[in-house]
Amino acid sequence: MFDVTPGKVYLIGAGPGDPGLITVRGAELLGRADVVLYDGLANEALLAYAKVGAEKICVGKHGHGGSWAQGAIDESIVRAAASGKSVARLKGGDTAVFARTAEEVDRLIDEKIRYEIVPGITAALAAGPYAGIPITHRDWSSAVALVTGQMQPADGNQDAEETMDWPALAKFPGTLVLYMGAKTAGYWSGKLMEAGKPASTPVALIRRCSWHDQETLLCDLSTVASTLAASPNFTPPMISVVGEVIRMSKSMDWFSVRPWFGKRVWVTSPKATGSLLAKKLDEQGAITVVEPVMTIQPPDDWSHVDAMILESGHFDWIVFSSVYGVEGFFARLKSLGKDGRLLAGAKLAAVGSATANAIAMHSMVCDVVPQTQGAEGIANLFEQNCRGKRFLFVRNPTGETIAMDRLNLAGAEVQSVPTYQQVLKPELPSSVQKLLDANQLDAVTATSKNIANQAMELLGPSKTKVTWLSLSPSISDLLRQHGCEKILTAPEPSFEQLALLKC
Repeated sequence: MFDVTPGKVYLIGAGPGDPGLITVRGAELLGRADVVLYDGLANEALLAYAKVGAEKICVGKHGHGGSWAQGAIDESIVRAAASGKSVARLKGGDTAVFARTAEEVDRLIDEKIRYEIVPGITAALAAGPYAGIPITHRDWSSAVALVTGQMQPADGNQDAEETMDWPALAKFPGTLVLYMGAKTAGYWSGKLMEAGKPASTPVALIRRCSWHDQETLLCDLSTVASTLAASPNFTPPMISVVGEVIRMSKSMDWFSVRPWFGKRVWVTSPKATGSLLAKKLDEQGAITVVEPVMTIQPPDDWSHVDAMILESGHFDWIVFSSVYGVEGFFARLKSLGKDGRLLAGAKLAAVGSATANAIAMHSMVCDVVPQTQGAEGIANLFEQNCRGKRFLFVRNPTGETIAMDRLNLAGAEVQSVPTYQQVLKPELPSSVQKLLDANQLDAVTATSKNIANQAMELLGPSKTKVTWLSLSPSISDLLRQHGCEKILTAPEPSFEQLALLKC
């Protein structure tokens, strides 16, 4: 561990876009700074690393269209550091590649302000793992040249002297990577061809490398300008990779072939489980919007809950129907001055692997975890041999009672305890409404019948237009009853299986 020093500036490379690509040191320094000045090209998700109360300022530089001149950025850094604050200057990509770090360092040296430089991953290096393009290859390229695709000697000055040795670049025996060259594509591609670079040289244009909406256009040197002209939405940030290594792009692509790549998914579960599901979907390429249709709150009255918890060890089986039931149960158990030893006389069952994992977090192992049909799987397992057995269901008071009813009919003694309650959201979240309005909402998750019912209520007529990601066959049946036809059902009731479904 290390401390962040007051009055010191930390120039940190944010990486190309994916927030997971920041270095460990960069993230730790970011989490201790008083002021964070971040580029417009840095993923704002990185601000989650910043400490509570830190001042966060977007300096919004996007090349020629930047809203902050470099001098204004320098002044802000100096002012904050001179006042005794620790400053994190978060820069897109790597601090040493077309990042103007040297200009900021020059100013810090002039002002006698201490600084530290933390490298990051630049877009050229990210192109290999994220666009399937190795910038070196033993057969095709043993050298790499990083080139600016635009001339900009000073902020706001559009007239630049020709500083590139185009003949040398045209003869360069390796891969060329051009940064910031979207607006000047016709110019630099023409210059390379004029200097002798074959017009048939393969080119990859990569937009927002490592982001969930990354796009890649493949062409050759002679069609760079026309390819971009035909794709008006292919806007910066962009890098261009020129060379024979482009031929590997399809065989090495793992990123864009993931099942949910670039798809926008509304995760409707409450925050605790919603964030877990979103992470699984993110790993499969989805752009997730976590907006719960309900919140989880404690019961209004704990008296019945406490009585059942204190008696729970006398039941034959305790059945947990959700992660929230688990958390509410064990939190209340602890508040009563008890622990897992109270349950010694009972066996434990969980509906789904996520619920079983939540129980395991309390150092307890489930005896039964049905992997199909949700709560009905419990009834299928027990109803043939449950007469005279005592079951305690830890559940949501408004949840389905099918399993409880079937066990009752089969001769079991069944009781339930509500360790939480669900409070419904009254209207569709604005972020989801915007996606609907733009026809960009690709899928909606349904991880319980209550959640599915509320999500359908909020969506109104749009519920039949979206694709539903259903956690179980019973949830899928409910969706069909309401006219929904585009339904993908997980083969097992787990977030992992749900995220692996293919749209």
